[in-house]
Amino acid sequence: MPPMEADLSQAPRARPLPAHLPGCDFFCLRFGVWYSSSDCAYRTRFSTYAGCANCDQGRFNLRRHAGELARRRWLPVVAPGQE
Repeated sequence: MPPMEADLSQAPRARPLPAHLPGCDFFCLRFGVWYSSSDCAYRTRFSTYAGCANCDQGRFNLRRHAGELARRRWLPVVAPGQE
């Protein structure tokens, strides 16, 4: 018997990633947006947004920015790249 050919016309397609601003250095899988990893780490560390709770990307970014967060008590009012 010949192998069956797959009908890929109904296969799910990867959605294109939206454009991002300078300073937005990672793509948040939970919300589908480009974002600042240091802001993500801050939200994870200080639990400032319930939607970011229990997020593996947040835990990774927290480890990545641990030294910076030890010295920082708040985030800048203006996002990086939007000065």
